Amino acid sequence: MVEKFLDVETYLDLSPSQLANTTLQCPYCGRSHSIPFKVVKAGHDLVNFIPQVVPEITGKEAHQIGIVYDRHIEEKLDDLFFRPFNSLGLPSVRIPLGERGHLLEPAVEIGDKAAHDLSDAVDFLIGVGSGVISDLTKWIATKRNLPYILMGTAASMNAYTSITGTMTENNIKTSKWLDPASGVLLDSTLLASAPTEMTCAGICDLLARNVSNADWKLSEIIRRTYFCPFPFMMMKPYQERFSRQSSALGHNEVTAMQDLGEAILVSGYSMTVLDGETSPSSGSEHVISHFFDFQHEVFDRPKNLHGTQVGIGTILMSTAFEILRQVDPKRIDPDDLMQRRLSQTAISRDHRQVFGKYGKVFDKVIAKKRIPDDSYRDYISLILDSWDDMWKSINPYLLPSKTIRQIMADAGAVTNLSGIHRSPNDTIQALLYGANYRSRYTILDLFWELGLFPKLATQILVQSKVIDF
Repeated sequence: MVEKFLDVETYLDLSPSQLANTTLQCPYCGRSHSIPFKVVKAGHDLVNFIPQVVPEITGKEAHQIGIVYDRHIEEKLDDLFFRPFNSLGLPSVRIPLGERGHLLEPAVEIGDKAAHDLSDAVDFLIGVGSGVISDLTKWIATKRNLPYILMGTAASMNAYTSITGTMTENNIKTSKWLDPASGVLLDSTLLASAPTEMTCAGICDLLARNVSNADWKLSEIIRRTYFCPFPFMMMKPYQERFSRQSSALGHNEVTAMQDLGEAILVSGYSMTVLDGETSPSSGSEHVISHFFDFQHEVFDRPKNLHGTQVGIGTILMSTAFEILRQVDPKRIDPDDLMQRRLSQTAISRDHRQVFGKYGKVFDKVIAKKRIPDDSYRDYISLILDSWDDMWKSINPYLLPSKTIRQIMADAGAVTNLSGIHRSPNDTIQALLYGANYRSRYTILDLFWELGLFPKLATQILVQSKVIDF
């Protein structure tokens, strides 16, 4: 039975485990915020918890459990997961995906094949891995209508308790609404055994909220989209807790890892309570990361961990907010902007020249977001007239870029472009074309609308200090 709450303070005092299977009637936006997971836990020795979890979720013992995992880390999982799991005596079959020596991609083709090949005898799934395995397990379970749990092997991202998955289709990453896991288990010992770079990736993914919520609020102010402050409030104490332990997390200390695990669970909740809306955790910083992924697929740039790229994106875009805040709105002339505005035909021509056949993807985004010429002047004037009020509303969601960089550096996270194998030109391309790549409205769109791009792109790059000198 779902437990319902009306009082926000009482609700926010609940632990991540206690928040599972609850609903809050939100006093801020009026919506019901539900967390549909039956069992969620961060702690120690959680593999031995599985025999209790399965019947709690399904009401019966599983006939056969399918274990979805990445073949690339099979040897590691033999010691950390399969050995203690096999001692439980549960009927199971291994479902390895990918190849050893190669990074697994959450491709629709891989998920579809695994779902098609899955034995009818399997009536429960356990995804053992981090981001990619979580997404693929969600996909397979949804396709086959099976209950499943996720057993995180790294604190590298925040989507364990999200009801969406990021899948790659035709070289483009897209968010898909998928059946939520019935349970999520984050064992701190298992998380601590992950490479430090994966832990740092998770820290970076969580820090993204300090840009994404500002973008989300910006979208509400300018485009009149839905916004709710509650997801940001949910995460506040958890960010404060793991940020104080960034150095310990960089050394994979188990106690600190449990705090990070809880933060990851709640960060996923912050999207799930909005029925999968990712705005509380994904804004312009994720647009930058997704564009880096696009560069990998199309231009053969090196692939990186999602959270590592998000960290660079967060430094860049928090810097972009700081630069935009210093702009004098009185020096922006709507009539001048209207005269200099590129036509949609000119923009499409540029897309084809730079991205070839993929230019059509960008064109579709522009068609959705572009303000018509006959409304443009009034649109810009309204932004400029409400400039100070806009910043009063946005500022509470921002964290200084210097603070973000310091937390990342203390943990040992990548803070420069060389660490993600991207050049300044690659990054300027992401800044300038990111707004045309994803349909979400962010500060990247506003820079273009106010005529500040391409001029200020280099300033963002330099002031963010992500370039190695």
